[in-house]
Amino acid sequence: MADTPLTISRTRVSPISSDESAVSGFTNKYTVKYSDIAYGTGSTDTVTLTLGTTPANWFVDRAIANVTTAFAGTTALAVIVGTTSSTAAFITSQSIIVAGVLEGASTLPVLTNATGTAALSMVATFTNATGGSPSALTAGQMDLYLRLINCSDLP
Repeated sequence: MADTPLTISRTRVSPISSDESAVSGFTNKYTVKYSDIAYGTGSTDTVTLTLGTTPANWFVDRAIANVTTAFAGTTALAVIVGTTSSTAAFITSQSIIVAGVLEGASTLPVLTNATGTAALSMVATFTNATGGSPSALTAGQMDLYLRLINCSDLP
């Protein structure tokens, strides 16, 4: 199993306006297309996509992924979303070969391991589990939504 580390294109990262955030509850949106992660040729290869960096004092208390177009070209592909210290802190391993909304890692109001007092990289790790490989992807798109709070900005 090999891992391909990549960084998401800045054109695929959108801060959510305060008006939209008040309605949706999210602060950041990351759009991932199949072509962003079509790397690695092994049937159990992974692709780790760095989404950005947290502030020094932070927490994430809301996370969802909306698979708008099912990922196709491989028989089993899953995503986890978190940080470099807890890769599944925001969204636990879930298949993305079917379109739909993926829930956060916990049903609790505050996600497990989703706080920090030092800046960390936020990552989405895509794991191919059986036949095919990430490089064989032919379709797929998902939007990751996070509510990332900078505690230094709190009154």
